[in-house]
Amino acid sequence: MTRVAILLLVLPLCATPAGAQRPVPSHPPATPPPAGAVQEVALVNGTAVTSDRVAAALSTLIPQESFHRNVSAERMAALRQQALSTVIDEELAYQDGRRQGLKGSDADFKAAWAQTVNRYGGATRFDAALRKAGASRASVEQEIRRRLIIDLSFRQAVMDRCSVTSDEAARFYREHPERFIEPEQLHVHAITISVDPSSPSEAWPAAKARADEARRALARGMAFAEAARTYSTDPGRASGGDMGLVHRGSLASPFETIVQTLPVGAPSDVVESIYGYHIVLVSEVKPPQKKTLEQVEATLTKDLSATRCAERKDAWLQGLRASAHIQLHEAAR
Repeated sequence: MTRVAILLLVLPLCATPAGAQRPVPSHPPATPPPAGAVQEVALVNGTAVTSDRVAAALSTLIPQESFHRNVSAERMAALRQQALSTVIDEELAYQDGRRQGLKGSDADFKAAWAQTVNRYGGATRFDAALRKAGASRASVEQEIRRRLIIDLSFRQAVMDRCSVTSDEAARFYREHPERFIEPEQLHVHAITISVDPSSPSEAWPAAKARADEARRALARGMAFAEAARTYSTDPGRASGGDMGLVHRGSLASPFETIVQTLPVGAPSDVVESIYGYHIVLVSEVKPPQKKTLEQVEATLTKDLSATRCAERKDAWLQGLRASAHIQLHEAAR
C-alpha cells in the first residue's frame, strides 16, 4: 500500500471543503515515504504540501482506466492544478480545525476506520496489504483523524449555516412565481414506420406505402391505437403509439411543426423525417399550470440550500486564502 493508496482510501470519508484563519501547521506523515518518492509542491502557512497528496486528489478526478492514457496533456495539466487547489484548501481547513481545537469523536473514528478496513475485505486482508507495502496502521489512523478534522471544520463553517428553512423557500416561491409554471402539455400519439438511414434506397418507397396504408385505415375509422399496433414498426406500437404528455416546444422536428396547427383528435397526414414516416395525433392539450408550493417545497428547499452552501463555501475559501500565506514551488505552476 503506497501513501497515495492510503490517501485514496481515506479521501472519500469526508466532504471536500477548504479554508482557514490563524492556522496551526499540519503534522508530518506518520510513515514518511521513501526519500525521493514525493516532492514538496507548495507551502501553506509554512507547512509543506507534497506531490503524493496531489496525486491522490488527481486520481479522484480521473477514472482509473483512463489515467495517463485517454486524457490530453492540456486537460491533465488543468486537472492537476484543480487537484493542487483542492489539497491546499484541505490543508487550510485542517489548520483551521486545529486552531479551533476540533477533533472527531471516538465514534466517528471507529466508523471511519471500519469503512477503510472494509474496503480491503476485512482486517486480515487490510493488515496483509499494510505489511506488503511496509506501511503501518498508525499512518492510516493519522490520516483518518486528519480527514475528520477537515470535515468538522467544513461542517462548522459551511454546512451548519446554509440550510434553507421552509419559510425561506415559501418566500422564494411567492417572489418568483414565473419559475413554477408548468408549460403547456400535449398528449401525443404517433404511428412510425422506421427506415434505417443505412437501408437501401428501395426501403423508403416501401415504408411510405405502409404509412399511406395506415393513413387510409384511419380515414376508414380504425382507432389510432389499433392502427399503431398494426402498422408501426417501432417499439411505440406496444402502447398503441402513446407518447404520453410532452411540453410544447420539446418535440423534435418535424413533430413540433406538425402539432402547432394540428386539431385535437385529428390524425395528421403522413410526414417524412430522417427516421422514416410518421402519422401524429394530439388527443389532449393541457394549458399552462402553476405548481403548488406543496408540490415543489421539498425540491425547492434542497436546491436553494445547495446554492447557498456553494456560495458560503466559496466565500469561506476566498477569505481563508486571503489571510493565508501560500507559496507555490516552480514545479507546481
